[in-house]
Formats: sequence, structure tokens, C-alpha cells
Amino acid sequence: MNEPVPKPPAVPPGHGLFGWLGRQVAHVRTALKADVSASKTIYRNSTVEEKPLPQDPNVKLRRTVIDEVVVDRNPPASADNNIP
Repeated sequence: MNEPVPKPPAVPPGHGLFGWLGRQVAHVRTALKADVSASKTIYRNSTVEEKPLPQDPNVKLRRTVIDEVVVDRNPPASADNNIP
């Protein structure tokens, strides 16, 4: 009659609410320390074209084209860069 009540399994460290919260803080901290200036845009041209739809003039078709030239400041070192 007096059977022992089984205890719920203990949550291992780092798997509870505070473990999840710590991982989120670590992700934000890593993102803040990341170098975002690894590349530089030296040219950018944006073109937008709009035309009415032939079947329904109330509907416009819009095309946006963005041309960019991006230079990596720290290019990755690999054997593929030396191909003539």
C-alpha cells in the first residue's frame, strides 16, 4: 500500500529552460562578434521595369534587377584559385 512514488527524471544540465536561454545568448554573442566586413560592394546598379498586363491593364508586372560587383577582402586559400 505504501509504494514509493517514482521521481520524475532529472533534467540534465543544459537541457532545461535556462540551458536553452544560455544557448540563445551564446548565438547572439557569436553573431555580434562576427566580422561582417569580409566583403565590399564596389558597384551596385538597380533597375526596375513596370508594364501593365496585356489581358488586364489594372495589373502591373514589375521586374527588379540588381547588379553587384563584390570583392572579398580575405579570399579563401585553395588550389582552385590558381587555375589559368
